[in-house]
Amino acid sequence: MKTAIAILAVSTTMSLSSAGNGQTTPTIPSPDPFIDAIETMKHSVAALLCVATDSAKSTLLARRGTVFFVSAAGEFLTAGHVILDMQKGDPPCPVPAIVLPVERWQPGVPDEPVAWFSFKIANCAIDRERDVAACPLTDDLSKPISRLAFKIVPVKFEWNTPPDGAQVAFTGFPMNARDPMTFRADVAAYRPVWRNEKVIAEVLLDRAAWPGSSGSPVFLSDGGVIGILIAARTEEGTAMTSLRPISAVRDLLTAAYRSGKK
Repeated sequence: MKTAIAILAVSTTMSLSSAGNGQTTPTIPSPDPFIDAIETMKHSVAALLCVATDSAKSTLLARRGTVFFVSAAGEFLTAGHVILDMQKGDPPCPVPAIVLPVERWQPGVPDEPVAWFSFKIANCAIDRERDVAACPLTDDLSKPISRLAFKIVPVKFEWNTPPDGAQVAFTGFPMNARDPMTFRADVAAYRPVWRNEKVIAEVLLDRAAWPGSSGSPVFLSDGGVIGILIAARTEEGTAMTSLRPISAVRDLLTAAYRSGKK
């Protein structure tokens, strides 16, 4: 009996020892580097829309596109064609504006408190060939505003365009979305395009974007913005999106804002 107990004890010890030595330390996946950048970018974007006003109330009309902030005051960039469409007034655009949450984005709240801020299209610098517009707001968001606790974060730029295959993301307000949505894509190709006898740089992404995404910032995992989303291509067999590299509009930024001189 004693022998049997001794053998059992040795076997149990060997079994436990073998199991311990044979196990490998679980691999903990690295945090997704885009997560922090996306959360920050939610403070750098706003929906572009029109507002109808009367003496009693204001009504937010359908969203037209997306903007992103390039200064603490609220100066922004967007796609030029969105501003030009608003200027045409078809459908009517009584007051051009952007809209922000009063405190924070709350997708789970049915009636999210928001505040809108107007701008004048006449004050926008619009480059038709490059399809980019730079606009200031009527209000200065860098100063305390009683109806707004939300803090905007101006984007930082990455002037070097990443290589083919680089992963990027873009955040905007497609399909009249109330809260910002983010999508991932890869850089598919670079190409020159002709606009009124000018050669303009363009980058293609390997996924389509929905209406309302025009003007969205396209950024890397560190948050550096590489371009402005211009248009989606949804022809048969095609699901691509074009963007204007930020390096191609540096002169527009320099002329419009101090932040463009970085």
